[in-house]
Amino acid sequence: MLKTPVYPRHCEKTSKIVNFSGWALPLEYESILKEARCARTNCVLFDISHMGRFIIEGEGRENFLQKLTTNDISKLKTFSLQYNLFTTPEGTIIDDFIVYNLGDKFLCVVNASNREKDFRWLKSNSQRVVIKDETFNTAFFSLQGPLAWKVMQKVVGDSLSELRYMHFLTKKVDGIDLIISRSGYTGEDGFEIYLPKERAIPFWDLIMEKGKEFGLTLAGLGSRDILRIEAGYPLYGNDISESTNPFQASLDWVVKLKSKDFVGKESLVKILQEGIKRKRVGFIMQERGFPRKGYPIFDSSQEMIGEVTSGAYSPNLDVFIGMGYIKTEFACSGTPIKVKVRDKFYRGEVKDLPFIKYKYYR
Repeated sequence: MLKTPVYPRHCEKTSKIVNFSGWALPLEYESILKEARCARTNCVLFDISHMGRFIIEGEGRENFLQKLTTNDISKLKTFSLQYNLFTTPEGTIIDDFIVYNLGDKFLCVVNASNREKDFRWLKSNSQRVVIKDETFNTAFFSLQGPLAWKVMQKVVGDSLSELRYMHFLTKKVDGIDLIISRSGYTGEDGFEIYLPKERAIPFWDLIMEKGKEFGLTLAGLGSRDILRIEAGYPLYGNDISESTNPFQASLDWVVKLKSKDFVGKESLVKILQEGIKRKRVGFIMQERGFPRKGYPIFDSSQEMIGEVTSGAYSPNLDVFIGMGYIKTEFACSGTPIKVKVRDKFYRGEVKDLPFIKYKYYR
C-alpha cells in the first residue's frame, strides 16, 4: 500500500490502518463516533494526503479546464476555490473535485480512487498546457470543526478573519510554504493545508501542539465518512460514478449549460429534455436498521423504487441516515420509504440534504 508523508505518526497512535484506494490510512484512532462528535463540537485533524493533486499551468490553461469541466472556470478568481465535475461525452461523472486558482496556475484536488484515470483524461485532452501530478511531492491536511480557526490562528500567528469559505491564502510558517484554504468535507468551518512532503511531519506536530489547549483530536476515515454523509456530500464510487449524471446526482448547480461549452454538454441537454427518472436523495431511518450501500429501497407498499448508496449511524443526530437513488416521483422530503436490511423492512423517510446545518465562515 502507498503511505502518506505522516504515516509514521498514524502508526504511533493507532493499529487500525486500512487500505483505502491503495493507501494505508487510519480508520480510527480512539473511536469513530467520538471523532465524529468532536468535529461538530470542537476540532479534528485529518490526513488527506491520499487525494490526488495536479498542477495545470501554461498558456491556455483556463480555456483547457473550461472545456473539460461543468462549472464556470472563468468565474474563479485568484485565491479562490470551486467545486467542479469532469464529465464524459455521454454526460456521466468522471470525477468531482476542487480547483484552486493560484494565479499563474491551477491546482486540482481529485479523488484518490480516480487519480490515475483523471490524469490520463487530462493528458489526453491537453495541448499547450503542462499537467503535473504533485501527489507524491506534497502533503495535504484537513483541520475541521468550530474551534479549527482558533488552532489555525495559533499555527500561523495571524488573524484569519479575512479568509472566507472557499478562498485561500499562501503563508510561510516556520520556513514551510503553505497553501491554506477555508474549506472541507464536513459541513463545518475548517481549513485544508497543502505543503511540501518534506515538511509534513514537523507541520503535523506543530498543529497538534498548538491544538492541545483546544482539545484537538486526530480523526480517521470512519468519522470522515459519517461527517460527509451528515453534510449530504457525495462520495465517488458510492453516490456518483460514470453510471450517474449530475442531474441524477442532484448536482445541477455545478452544471453551467447556458454560459459555456464543455465535454458532455450536448448529452446533458438531451438528458434534461428526456427527463430525470431517478434522483439522489437523503433519508433518515425511523427504526434502528443500518442502511448499507446496495440495500434496496421500497415505497410504503413495498414496491422497489431505488437503492442505498451511503449509510451511517449519526452520533450527532442519534439516528441512522443515508443517501440513495430513488424514482423521481418519490424524491420529495417527507415521502415514506422502507429499506430492506437483510430480510426485514425498516421504515424511513426522505429528507432534504444536508442533514445538519452548514457552518461555513462566509
